[in-house]
Amino acid sequence: MKKVVITLLVFFTLAMFPTNVQAQVATPAVDLQCEGQVSFDVYPGANTTSIMNCTLINPNTYNETIELENSLSGDIHVDGFYATFPDGDVINLTANEEKVITVKIVALNELSITPRVIQINATVIEADGSPPPNVAKSTNNCVLIINAYDNYEVSPSFMFHQLDIVSADPVGHQITMSIVNNGNSAERLGIGSMSDLIQELDSYNMVVSIPATNYIVNYSDTYLFNFSIGSNSEINASTWLEFDNGTRQITIDTNITIVNVESGRGGYYCYECNGSTNLIIQINLLPFEYQSDDDSDSVPGFDGHLSMVSIILAAFVIAQRNRY
Repeated sequence: MKKVVITLLVFFTLAMFPTNVQAQVATPAVDLQCEGQVSFDVYPGANTTSIMNCTLINPNTYNETIELENSLSGDIHVDGFYATFPDGDVINLTANEEKVITVKIVALNELSITPRVIQINATVIEADGSPPPNVAKSTNNCVLIINAYDNYEVSPSFMFHQLDIVSADPVGHQITMSIVNNGNSAERLGIGSMSDLIQELDSYNMVVSIPATNYIVNYSDTYLFNFSIGSNSEINASTWLEFDNGTRQITIDTNITIVNVESGRGGYYCYECNGSTNLIIQINLLPFEYQSDDDSDSVPGFDGHLSMVSIILAAFVIAQRNRY
């Protein structure tokens, strides 16, 4: 009798075992792996679209339907970006299938270089033909890198300065130009070319004083760059034009160029990265005996030649404006 009971128990145990296995339901799951970062050029006229690739994996032995979402979706740009899924936001994966999906990300022009983040979510909405019994979701974050570009403007593009110097007096004259940073990052700007002016003034025993050779100009800021022309010894005017009353005159035509002193760094892009101004400096070295008794802008001692010189000078200045 005992053998019969034991045999029946074994039989029913073996009969019930496969039924319990078939009743088990596998847990829906999804795995999403995306690139760590994507870069963008945002200078005016640049292609501001980048593609990020992600791999979507169904680790289960049955089909799954997966819905994709991103943190930049919708009609409104989020922090200067929006993103879409070109192949659709609902993906069907067969058992153990891996599939590469693309995310199209668009950036607005002229964004600052502050990094942003896009979040991609993959959620199982159907497992083996039925709604999943649990929430199965995978999330990835990707950094959006904005590449820096230079775009700065020096103004005015044409400058005329007149220095009237009494022979025995030391002289100091300040010249100022403004530099507007229209790029998308703070840049260290400096003098690219000023040697011609320095060398010519040095031949007259005159000097150029520059407070700072380079300086940081922040994004969208304006920097007032200045330098001084002066002398602390007797000016050598032996080669200058001389007028009847002893006044000597020299006119210097030069260009001052501003450049980004860090232009060789990696990822650098030059959109408009050289700014210059045409500078004309007229220096009048007046006789020591001369004393000004009026407020006129004329240079003394020109007598009958004054009006003609003024006309020639005016024509020269206008011609220079037309050149630039």
